Order: sequence, then C-alpha cells, then structure tokens
Amino acid sequence: MYEPTIWQDEVVEYPYRYTETENSDGTITHTPAPGETLKEGTPQSATNFNHMENGIFEAHQTSAENTRMIKSQGEKLDGIVGQTIEVTLTNSLAYPFNNSQTTVQLDPSLNTKDYTVTPEIVSVSGGAVGEIEITDKLLNGFKVAYTGSATEVVLKLYVRGGV
Repeated sequence: MYEPTIWQDEVVEYPYRYTETENSDGTITHTPAPGETLKEGTPQSATNFNHMENGIFEAHQTSAENTRMIKSQGEKLDGIVGQTIEVTLTNSLAYPFNNSQTTVQLDPSLNTKDYTVTPEIVSVSGGAVGEIEITDKLLNGFKVAYTGSATEVVLKLYVRGGV
C-alpha cells in the first residue's frame, strides 16, 4: 500500500534574498542568502520523487484493472439484462397462409449467436396468434413471425446472452 510523503516547505529568514557578485567577464552571479533556516523542508531527492512516481504508477495500474473488471461485469450484466424490443407483426393473407415474418435489428450487435429470444404477446387483432417463430439468428438481428390467422400481433421480445 502506498504511503504518501508529507512534504514540508523549508522556512528561512529571508526567502528571496541574494548576494550579487560581479565577475571578471562582466556577468553577475546571484547567490542565495536566505539567512537563518527556521524550519527544514523535505529533501527534493530522487528517493522522494521516485517514491511518488511509484505511487502514481501503482494507482494507474489499479485504475486500469478496476476499469477492466467493471467492463467485464458490465458485459456479464448485459448478458443477463439483455435488450427488450417491441415489434408489430402484420398478416394480410387469409389463413392458413401468413406473411407476418419481419426482421428485427439488434442494437448494439451481439458478440455471438448464442442468445435467446423470449417473446411476450402484448396484443392481438383479427384472429389467433398460433406459434411464435424466431429464425435466422445473426449477430445484428433475427427474424420473427407468427403462424396463426391474426391480422396484427404486437410482441415484446426479450433478448439475452450473446455477449
């Protein structure tokens, strides 16, 4: 576990005082003249700075691992919760014929075709539903139809898995 360095400022009698020396080449050298040191500060050393760098690196690594774990848990949760899609199917043919098949798009697309689609009938008009058929599963969608004589069926489709 990282233990922070508690940095202390050096406190001197005259923090911004310098002596000035004229050099033989016409330049001037300023030399700090702080007076008495009233309080020692924390040394600015490679040891202290590297300790800080190591702490930053450890925090970065921990953050990256936490991000990876959150993403992993999110993918698992997506597989459990899934998508809910409401779709209206219509049939304009007389029974026993039926043209209700429609394509349902998944957004976002899934990673595998190993997913389940559970239909729930919301409403029915003009006849019986018959069977609900889910076919042609792809990563970005599937087809759904009913086999009965109804003219319109509204379905709620629960898509789970595929992550």
